[in-house]
Amino acid sequence: MNPEPSPEEIVAARLLADPGLVQRSLDRDLAATAALGRTGVRVEPGADPAAVHETLRARADVLTFDSPVNAATQTKRRLHELPSAERRDGTPVHAYHASASATVREGSVVSDTADSDGSRVLVFHRHAPETGLVTVTLSARVRVETDGQAHLEAHGWPTPPTEPVHLFGGTGRDLLSQAVSDLADEQIPLDRPLLLLWGARLREGAPSDNQRLRVAELVTTRAGELNACLGQTDDYALMPDDEGWYGACLYRSALENLFETYLGSLTFTLLDAEDIDDTDEELRANLPGVRGAAAAVPEGVPVSHWWWDTAVSAGTDR
Repeated sequence: MNPEPSPEEIVAARLLADPGLVQRSLDRDLAATAALGRTGVRVEPGADPAAVHETLRARADVLTFDSPVNAATQTKRRLHELPSAERRDGTPVHAYHASASATVREGSVVSDTADSDGSRVLVFHRHAPETGLVTVTLSARVRVETDGQAHLEAHGWPTPPTEPVHLFGGTGRDLLSQAVSDLADEQIPLDRPLLLLWGARLREGAPSDNQRLRVAELVTTRAGELNACLGQTDDYALMPDDEGWYGACLYRSALENLFETYLGSLTFTLLDAEDIDDTDEELRANLPGVRGAAAAVPEGVPVSHWWWDTAVSAGTDR
């Protein structure tokens, strides 16, 4: 059995002990959003596309969401999709907005379409470095209302992606070495070394016995984060409208690679087997029906990681 309470149990216990926790947390988030001082952007909705793009790029640093509550919600849901260095830029709300602004300012316009209500939706993509060995594609969606007011709608991984979101450089050995170094640094969130280990697997980088042992030793000190990663897999699996399939598959594969290659039976002293089974049931229930998945599946995914195939195979049925 899991030696630690689950993240859900920890949250429930905190709420019971302090009923005002949620309101105070929301108040802090709203205050952090207000402190950004972002005034929003106005453009001429019917202007030439190049002029609209230039205005949004030039004023990217004052773009914000349509409400402080939405800004706080998007930050909590998707901050972890940013490169770890970008997550640490001030408060979480500031970091998330700064990353979104960089994507609009520096990225490429991949879509500029009119919506049925007369508004205009633009999507910007930026390739951001996670480390010198990993690049992640970030996507910022901006809506220009019919009155010319422009605001952010989303920022993070493309949803749904049409090509691989994470690109790995270097050799499998390089990725393994960086992963072990990251695991030893508690300031680096666990999802980054797990991503590097997954990239090494895709590059067919076989760890040495010493590396296997070292990874296992370091991961056992971060069991709480490991449980949170499993919970994040569930969160992605439950997202509507094809938004979360990539995140669900990525997190599940990063975890499975850790279980298969490094932890073995030690897995079940850190995680509850029933929790893993429940996650897999969520994937079986929610991945069928995903659209446009095939081009975004990383090359070299092991056959045993069936969740990717489930998403791809189901994509033509919808």
